[in-house]
Amino acid sequence: MHRLTAIAVCVLLTLSATGQHRKSTVVLNDGSRISGTIVGDSADYLDVKITSPQVIRIGREQVSSVEAVTYPVKRNMKTSGYYARINTSILSGKNENGNQGSISIHLSNGFQFGNGLAVGVGSGMEELDVVLVPLYADLRFTPLNTGLSPYAWIKTGYGFALSEHYGSYVDDASADNEPEGGFLFNAGAGISLFTWKRTAVNIGLGYRYQKITLNQPSYWWGGSSVRQTVTQYYRLEFHLGFVFM
Repeated sequence: MHRLTAIAVCVLLTLSATGQHRKSTVVLNDGSRISGTIVGDSADYLDVKITSPQVIRIGREQVSSVEAVTYPVKRNMKTSGYYARINTSILSGKNENGNQGSISIHLSNGFQFGNGLAVGVGSGMEELDVVLVPLYADLRFTPLNTGLSPYAWIKTGYGFALSEHYGSYVDDASADNEPEGGFLFNAGAGISLFTWKRTAVNIGLGYRYQKITLNQPSYWWGGSSVRQTVTQYYRLEFHLGFVFM
């Protein structure tokens, strides 16, 4: 957990530093315009990268003004329209075997409104003693109209069990055991950093609840019965992801 947090912070700092060099348009005294990235700025000159790796130097006395290049899509989470989000999470908690951590991968997409509210659906794959494929509704809110903003989310839906192994509760997992999924709920908050005009990096911390039911059939001469075991998982979630708009 600590190692992943350190890596995520380093990624954010690197992307933030990269984003400080933005495209600008330099307007000269004769009316001509030069577009590029300002990589050097002093009292006497500007260094402008027009094509990689070409850099030209312009004397300050030749510069009339410098204009920032604007894009039709805002560089923040309040841009309205379709979005796609992918994130990897670590789910940390305890079961009968003690402390346990697992990794989940989720992909969601939907529509974001101009007020910062986003509504979508998502799915993925994860493991909580059995392999699960969650299907959920995703509701998110980003309150600030800035490139760096906090956000909060709520997910609710159903986790479908795929595997038959359920090692926490049976010593000899029989092929007749039938694990079922169950209700899921996830909520949390985090920080979004827009590093490009259509892409953001997300880091968040949340709470995860998942219900799983195990049906264990028993057979005897002349009849059978089913023993049902219901397990409720409570997990702390740390995730790192990307948003594409």
